[in-house]
Amino acid sequence: MRNLRRPNANDATGTFNRSRNAVPMSGLCTRCIDGCKGGCEVWLASFRGREVLYPQPFGKITAGADKDYPVDYSHLNIQGYARGAKGLEGEAGPDKAIFSNVDTTTEYGWEKKVKMLLPIFTGALGSTKIARRNWEHFAVGAAISGITIVCGENVCGVDPELELDSKGKVKKSPEMDRRIEIYRRFHEGYGEILVQMNVEDRRLGVAEYIANKHNLETIELKWGQGAKSIGGEIKVKTIERAIELKKRGYIVLPDPENPAIREAYKGGGIKEFERHSRLGFVSKESFMEEVDRLKRIGFKRITLKTGAYSAVELAM
Repeated sequence: MRNLRRPNANDATGTFNRSRNAVPMSGLCTRCIDGCKGGCEVWLASFRGREVLYPQPFGKITAGADKDYPVDYSHLNIQGYARGAKGLEGEAGPDKAIFSNVDTTTEYGWEKKVKMLLPIFTGALGSTKIARRNWEHFAVGAAISGITIVCGENVCGVDPELELDSKGKVKKSPEMDRRIEIYRRFHEGYGEILVQMNVEDRRLGVAEYIANKHNLETIELKWGQGAKSIGGEIKVKTIERAIELKKRGYIVLPDPENPAIREAYKGGGIKEFERHSRLGFVSKESFMEEVDRLKRIGFKRITLKTGAYSAVELAM
């Protein structure tokens, strides 16, 4: 089914897309830029949310639905019912069945449960610069909203101030410490922070670090990226940084230790390098062994991000 109506921007709410192109399903600009000054509905809702609940200027206009036929997503309406109500204690009535009284709380976990005020997980905010720069906004918002925030892969491995012990394991990661401490400073008892772990994170001992230093209860195993069947990547500008990441165990392209690449970089022919993560190939036996290992370390809940793989992979 198509989406003929562009969501996230409408004259009725005084909103618009900055970009000429927008994602049909969400209405987000295809280039959603950090620091954008507006003005789509997501941008406006991030700090003046109530202004997108009703057509503006409220009380001075009559608004109509701009549905564009043939049938598309915008024509799907939520059908309610006028006889009784579910989820209420006692008899339902017009003074009790009010939308603001809806209970949106939920919980997850088999034995050790986590309560949430809203059934929402954030996307994984990993080692990219934009995730690092905006972590505080996401972490504080998630903490006071009572939802769970996911700290993505490679945060320790890409930390410029990372310290490793004699065995090549994480001894100190100020960036990981910062992220966890910001969230906990505003945490009000609902939701939690969990950390993703990929192949490189496992080799660096990230699970042991966050369990021993921060007593985190949940960790997420990551098999691959959600959008593609390759590992995550970032770009770095200097050859010194590229060599550092290679020595920490990452795949770096082109190889910064290749003499020909060094010469090309010195002459200005190569201006940046790509750091790639490995795919988390698994078998049923190795997966269950890893789950048992993480439980022995002290984790009470273990989640899984499969990546762009089919249900066959889950069925093993």
